Amino acid sequence: MKIFFDKRSIRAFRQSIEDALEEGDVSSLRDDLVEMFSDEQVEEIERRLDTDDFLDFLDQIIEEWSEEEALDLLEILSERLVEIGIELGLESDDEEAAEEEESVDEDVGDESYEGEEEEEEEY
Repeated sequence: MKIFFDKRSIRAFRQSIEDALEEGDVSSLRDDLVEMFSDEQVEEIERRLDTDDFLDFLDQIIEEWSEEEALDLLEILSERLVEIGIELGLESDDEEAAEEEESVDEDVGDESYEGEEEEEEEY
């Protein structure tokens, strides 16, 4: 099974994490995490868990988190889901920005290379 979170969900969750860290209260994160999953996804996760308790599962993940980086919490969530046979797909702005940068770098590299060839030919 694969669960996919889109950019909007990830942004909202990152904001929830930042708010919780600023307020010093990460207990509200569990509720925000629950909202990211559909009822069907929760049921499937509970079916695969030994304890059949999705809320305890999320509490354990939050306790394991270092409370420093938002992405760390999502990584822990992803790792724990993989342990029960569920893949988590995340679409993020960071990925899009990295792809755009790679594209720009490739274009710049091509232009530099072409310019170098022209210079060599002139000499």
